[in-house]
Amino acid sequence: MKKTLLCFVALLVVACATTNDFVVADYMQDPQSLPPVTLFAKIPEPDFERRCDEFANGSLLKHCQFDVIDYQELHRELESSGIFDLVLLGEDEVPYQLLITSAGYLEEGAEDIGGAVIAGATMMLAPLSTSRDIHIDATLTWHGLPLRRYQFEIPFTSRISLLTPAGKADRDLAKAVASELISRLQQDQVMAPELLFQTIEASDYHQTLNLPESVGEYVSNPLVLANHPLYGAQTRYVHRQFHFDSVDVFVYPIPNWNWEDPKSAQIREVERIRRELALVEREARWQSLDLGEEVSEIWSVHGEATPVTRLSGHFLAADGERFDTHTYLFVRKDKFIKVRASFAGVGRNRAEVEAFARGLIANAGVPSESKFMAKVRANWRDKQVVN
Repeated sequence: MKKTLLCFVALLVVACATTNDFVVADYMQDPQSLPPVTLFAKIPEPDFERRCDEFANGSLLKHCQFDVIDYQELHRELESSGIFDLVLLGEDEVPYQLLITSAGYLEEGAEDIGGAVIAGATMMLAPLSTSRDIHIDATLTWHGLPLRRYQFEIPFTSRISLLTPAGKADRDLAKAVASELISRLQQDQVMAPELLFQTIEASDYHQTLNLPESVGEYVSNPLVLANHPLYGAQTRYVHRQFHFDSVDVFVYPIPNWNWEDPKSAQIREVERIRRELALVEREARWQSLDLGEEVSEIWSVHGEATPVTRLSGHFLAADGERFDTHTYLFVRKDKFIKVRASFAGVGRNRAEVEAFARGLIANAGVPSESKFMAKVRANWRDKQVVN
């Protein structure tokens, strides 16, 4: 009787030791450092499928199974990491998409067969141990354009018994895969705007955008690329003495296939700027926004006639404080150069903003049309012809 009791207690102890063996990759704990991403299951690529089939056909003791990842669990692990701004599942409107397929490689040996016999004899009180190599094939895309393909293997040993919580192996496997994906994305910086712009052959603003380091008493900050190439790059000029005094400068492609008429392009863009400010008004809970009529002028810049459009007005912030705002819009090559300043109180006026805009535009050089924008505009033009 004592022997039976001791054996039963021993089996219970063994049954509780059902920890899965896997490795969690190290990655930087940098919250919301990566943009939103959505997950999709993808059909195995031919090379991925061929390797799986060849392995399974090599022996009766070798098995290869596709789709061993639980995508719901993988979504939860990526989301709970806090590294991404947002993680979605199967949302096609998100620019960055992770297309993932998986396969589990299992080669049975004497230990596996013996373990199965023991587990069966003890009615699954003794854990059933299964060791597999999990092969992952993941492709990161941006608006459908492939940016990077990752292929890696993860050793994973699952131990299942009668007392194992349901879904534990799926959760642990998802944890291992998610950590490896995050680690590789961080190491490659593949979701950084710089690499995106380079991969899709958008304008190289860091190398080919020439803005003066200073304009009057204002000194430029480092250039920042937008997350989308249609929004280009921006920098902020800050007053040498009064750091609260600043002017923002944006350089970005004209978002239209017909951009050779600067005046028409500026008129369309001013309307977009009005909508943009109206959106900020709602989101920032401004009390009011009052923009006047735009003013179009011709400035002489190094002896050349340069069209400029100005949009001025004021807004009341959420706390009731009044701000004057002035925007100057120029066209250079296929790019807009937008100068904007908003300020409260006395001591600044539109004339100062205009003086800054004149100083900037006299010394600004922009990149030529990029291959990316040429393709985008050709697509817009083709659609316009069809419609």
